[in-house]
Amino acid sequence: MKRHAEVDIVTIGGGMTASILASQILPSTSRTMVSLEQGPAQWTYPDFAHNHDSLRYQNRYAMMQDLSQTTWTWRPDARSPTLPYRQFGSFHPGEGLGGSMVHWTALTWRFLPDDFRYRSVNQERYGADRIPDEMTVQDWPIGYDDLEPYYDRLEYDMGVSGLAGNLGGTIVPGGNPFEGPRERGYPNPPLADSAFGQLFSGACQDLGLHPFPTPSGILSRGWTDPYGHERAGCLYCGFCTRYGCEVGAKTSPLTTWLPPALETGRYEVRTQCRALEIETADDGRATGVRYVDARGEEHFQPAAVVVCSAFTFENVRMLLLSRGGAHPDGIGNDRGQVGRNYTYQLIQSPAKGLWEDRTFQFYMGNGCTTEQIYDYNADNFDHSDLDFLGGAQISGQAGQREPISTVGTLLEGLTDRQWGAEWKSLLGRSWDSVGTVNIQGDSPAYAGNFLDLDPTWTDAWGLPMLRITFDWRENERAMYRFLAGRCEEILRAMNPDRVSVTRELSPYRIDQYQSTHPTGGAIMGSDPGDSVTTSYGQVWDTPNVFVTGAALYPQNPGANPSGTVGALALRTAEAIRDRYFAAPGELL
Repeated sequence: MKRHAEVDIVTIGGGMTASILASQILPSTSRTMVSLEQGPAQWTYPDFAHNHDSLRYQNRYAMMQDLSQTTWTWRPDARSPTLPYRQFGSFHPGEGLGGSMVHWTALTWRFLPDDFRYRSVNQERYGADRIPDEMTVQDWPIGYDDLEPYYDRLEYDMGVSGLAGNLGGTIVPGGNPFEGPRERGYPNPPLADSAFGQLFSGACQDLGLHPFPTPSGILSRGWTDPYGHERAGCLYCGFCTRYGCEVGAKTSPLTTWLPPALETGRYEVRTQCRALEIETADDGRATGVRYVDARGEEHFQPAAVVVCSAFTFENVRMLLLSRGGAHPDGIGNDRGQVGRNYTYQLIQSPAKGLWEDRTFQFYMGNGCTTEQIYDYNADNFDHSDLDFLGGAQISGQAGQREPISTVGTLLEGLTDRQWGAEWKSLLGRSWDSVGTVNIQGDSPAYAGNFLDLDPTWTDAWGLPMLRITFDWRENERAMYRFLAGRCEEILRAMNPDRVSVTRELSPYRIDQYQSTHPTGGAIMGSDPGDSVTTSYGQVWDTPNVFVTGAALYPQNPGANPSGTVGALALRTAEAIRDRYFAAPGELL
């Protein structure tokens, strides 16, 4: 095994959070850092210059993790057997320099102030008995005000496009009136709104709701970021989610944080390297990471600080795999907390319409070229007489529709048959005339939804796969019924010629794509008795190990997690740089 020279920081993963740490810690210090990335090197040019290949990227998942090497298993409950996830369905973790953020959809949200106080808010307003016994939701150890400066910094790093709704407590017309107060508006105006988004917005206004443009990590115009990078605005090409951006308008580590980190000369990203475990000393302190390279040769990278900065599942799995004399059940797991509070995201399309004499140019744009409402998200509406907690954002369908991935299900619910000459004729006439009203909702935590190591299935290196135990509960089923009704109201106000509404939430299925938003499993907290890390992602029982990303979330609110992932990473980077290295080993 090859042993490398010790560095100050080694990260497992070379994506969003690793690049943020490197860009914030290295330029103003003499620190050294190595990131171990399982995928290949890739850059905007030349790798994404001619990537409008739907078959390769949309259907064959060219930018995603290689499931033949390592994957996960799933079961709906602890009584059921598991099977490995061998074809992409529920989520799409990427691999390669920059990680999943390279192919993301780029919705860039701030969580609401109430999202950070989920348990307290619901107990104060509706009583403790409204929280089901199995629901293990927790307040975050920090609040919105703690993260606001880091949300602000992230948005300006990225050049986020949007319209502020709450500037210093003053509600701004046209923005999201439910958002927390912000110090500044977005650095760039919103992306262009699609025709369907405009129709959705008008219907919402007619119903007394509050539509606003989707905040997006895609530039609406040319932009020079705080690091001096000049970037181009969006082309609305229609090849966005699951693709790298050919002009760099979609923010990723490649466009923003990797260049200033690499320019220091003290940051190295080793691609096509697979981490096997974090090694620890007899006193429990982490000493570095053991990994294999593309040739199968084993290496050890010693470091003063180890950061789990990969995708949620791999971060949790790495903690559980890293067992030693001081941590027989894995790093962070001395009190049995690793794997608990696993949550997901309730993303569905309850209402669908067909406008027989209208087209919407769905082939253009991206996943952010539409409007949203927050009237039914979180606790923005009264739950006193309802049989659930939580809510969801509601949006009109956006763009980037491709024929190769949509024709099979587009007319489901709108025709009696999904085959034959009549169906083919209608599909040809209506491919650009069908649109949906969608929800993205809360996923509360439950004791019966968790992550652990599978006792049966192993990966290509003989290591146990991560086992996912997850299904929806009655709270989510009741929430869905309510939200489906609201989606139907909005859709009918848009005056379609045909309507289809799915009124019940089906059991969770891992073979159907919903989002790449798994969260929890290494949650942050104020007490090592009910969490894995501090609010900085510092592992309670191994203080020189940090976790970044959505694995830290006690539960998942009704919004994409990426904006909060970035804000937390900026906060952690600042703490490591300014405080941790001044007193190594102490809890932040």
